[in-house]
Amino acid sequence: MNKLPVYKTEGIILKIADLGELDRLLTIYSQGYGKIQARAISVRKPEAKLKGYLQYFVRGRFLLAKSKTIDIVTDLEVKDSYRFLRVNLKSLAYAFYFSELIDKLVVAPEAEQNIWRLVCWAFEVLNQPRKDFSNIRLVFEDKLVEFLGYSSFSRFGKNQSAQRLAYLQTLAGKKLDSFKFLSQLN
Repeated sequence: MNKLPVYKTEGIILKIADLGELDRLLTIYSQGYGKIQARAISVRKPEAKLKGYLQYFVRGRFLLAKSKTIDIVTDLEVKDSYRFLRVNLKSLAYAFYFSELIDKLVVAPEAEQNIWRLVCWAFEVLNQPRKDFSNIRLVFEDKLVEFLGYSSFSRFGKNQSAQRLAYLQTLAGKKLDSFKFLSQLN
């Protein structure tokens, strides 16, 4: 029998897409490998053991099997499911926005501890009751572009939201879809 090598890493699920009839493709930001994509085989079957765990914004310790194309999720030990974040619309909107920024700006699966700490910090903050997240958004955007080695936002000022968004979209090479929804909540 040909066994695939396995590895463990802590990560947070940022994006989920259905793949075929039963599989899912996950985008995970991990502590040890940076942004990775992994396939969850047959996870949409009613009896799948990981079905309830492989959800947006779940933080856990992933067991992954190396494959020639996309690594395969074989197990997950959940560390945090961020319950408050899931039931608070504003927190959820910011979580999707931050996830989209990571997905579109981080291009390679390189481990970057500063980005890992930033992602963990952001999700911890979003998981706590608060009324205003705008400062958190500014800090997240500022630190992310700094850690990725891009020019800072200092030339735009704190209240230049449209210019900041245009700059982020230029860096991403795409429109940031979640920002429109986020702006409607503020």
